[in-house]
Amino acid sequence: MNKKKEKSAIVFFRLVARVCVVSTPAAVILVLLALWQKISWTTAGILFLGVLIFAAVITTHVFKELENFISYLKKLAQGIEIEPPHFKKGIFSSFRLVDTFLSVKKIWSNQTLSDSSILENLPEPMMMLDENGCVVFMNHKAQQIFGKKLMEQNVDGLFLDEKVKRNILSILADKRATEIFEWGYQAYTFQVRIDRLPALTRNGAIVVITMTDITPFKRFREQQSEFFANASHELKTPLSVISGMIETLQGAAKNDEAVREQFLKLMAEQTGRMTGLVQDLLKLAREQSLSRQKKPEKINVSILIQKMLGGLQNKAKLYRKKFSYKSPKTVPTFLGNPEEVSYIFQNLIDNAIKYGAEESVVSVEVKTVKQIPNRPADKRKAVMVAVHNQGEPIEQKDLDKLFDRFYRVDSATVKRVEGTGLGLSIVQQLVQEYEGVVNVVSSAQTGTAFTVYLPVE
Repeated sequence: MNKKKEKSAIVFFRLVARVCVVSTPAAVILVLLALWQKISWTTAGILFLGVLIFAAVITTHVFKELENFISYLKKLAQGIEIEPPHFKKGIFSSFRLVDTFLSVKKIWSNQTLSDSSILENLPEPMMMLDENGCVVFMNHKAQQIFGKKLMEQNVDGLFLDEKVKRNILSILADKRATEIFEWGYQAYTFQVRIDRLPALTRNGAIVVITMTDITPFKRFREQQSEFFANASHELKTPLSVISGMIETLQGAAKNDEAVREQFLKLMAEQTGRMTGLVQDLLKLAREQSLSRQKKPEKINVSILIQKMLGGLQNKAKLYRKKFSYKSPKTVPTFLGNPEEVSYIFQNLIDNAIKYGAEESVVSVEVKTVKQIPNRPADKRKAVMVAVHNQGEPIEQKDLDKLFDRFYRVDSATVKRVEGTGLGLSIVQQLVQEYEGVVNVVSSAQTGTAFTVYLPVE
């Protein structure tokens, strides 16, 4: 009750003070007029009383509206959404001030919704924590990876990794403004950034956690390291063999004609193996180089393969193979690099010749399909080229790794044929650059078939 009386007294004294301030100019003028004997003191007193009454009415009306408006702003500052005060229009009303503020508030609200929508749809996961370390916001990506159940959870139950919890608690304790570190979660590797905000947000957040998925980059670094290790090993083996033969020829077998002929033949084979490996490495490097320039030309796959089969006739005879070629009269063309497209089919047909059974047929079929299989969203036509050979089947465990760099099937047939294990990796990379697909199936009954689909529209 005392507080209510105290508040009423404060309101009364404020009113008196405002009326006095508003009436002061009129009082000064009336006093001067009375001193100059322009009006009597009685008239001046009556006029001043009228000014006081008029000022009290106007001041009460205007400042009551302003007090209501201030109360409304205080509630908004506390995060309480209430209806704005309604002011009557008039010469002494504050409706224009309120209308202007509400227009600005609407702009702010729309901007807040837009900002919130941006945060929700960020491609990287993001979370916000309050002062107690509880999750108050998770965007869609964070919910997909960590699940919605983390909402309202405390940091202790949020992350099992002690490093993550330690860094978050350090930020919450205001020991540091920012923490950046790498964190592995399931199949992901994230670069985590934790920032303390300069002030509380509307949802009470004081800490924001953003995570950048660096899994592809880490995998690339690992693959790069593995690639160099494999390349070094592949080059080291023939070099060691050649070096050993040279030492033998320079020493014990210096004058042995038979040994020299045998070693020279083996050295030529190892040199050819290294040459092939280097060529494949250069080809792979050229395909991965962002600076390489393509000169697209119209390519008719049917004509290209016909010429290729003609050039491989001698090799087919050497390996006791025959060709079977099937193609429609007209095949759609597409823009590409003839050298690259030739490499794709040269490699597949060459493998079919080398790894197929003796006295067998290498079948090559070209046809047009309405769309690439298992791509329902891609409505483009495609040229299909299937290269089929009859021979030792490829096991499923090998099929899954067949396009990996340096991978070679562990079979007697493959071991008899020199290779680098890079050809199919390059083929897959080239096909993907043309937005195509390369598949392989193999069985003891039907043999092995590589099928390439290249879109033509």
